[in-house]
Amino acid sequence: MGLRQQTGVAAVEFTILLPVLLLLVFATAELGRALYQYSHLTRMVRDAGRYLSTKAISNTTENLPNPLNDASCGNCISNTIDLLVYGKVGGTIPLLYGLDASDVTIIGDSVTDRVIITVDYDWLPLFGEQISGFGLGDSTDLSFNFHVSYAMRAGL
Repeated sequence: MGLRQQTGVAAVEFTILLPVLLLLVFATAELGRALYQYSHLTRMVRDAGRYLSTKAISNTTENLPNPLNDASCGNCISNTIDLLVYGKVGGTIPLLYGLDASDVTIIGDSVTDRVIITVDYDWLPLFGEQISGFGLGDSTDLSFNFHVSYAMRAGL
């Protein structure tokens, strides 16, 4: 083959491989973003658990109130949820996009004096929640749920 016959071959090969390379780059970026957000969420839940464990016992009996609610611990539940979701008490902008106070569950176990914080966060990719089946079937849902739970003994 002469040089004239191969003119433009590299451009054709690049055009064929470009979508595959872009898919790999974007998939790697989304995976890294998901791992970062999961790590950030677990850190937020852990910090909220530490805060709650110091504030849940507000009486002199040194036992966890039963039931554990805002009235029995001086708004510790509301403050913990605010700290977890917004980063400060009375905040309005969530630390993670889509995280809401309704995603947080706080339980107090008065038998073991443990507080348990559970968060169910629906992670959404940047490039859409679904990928088309390209005519070969149904579309695929790309979002998934992060379930993070943290338990700590109150009063420590």
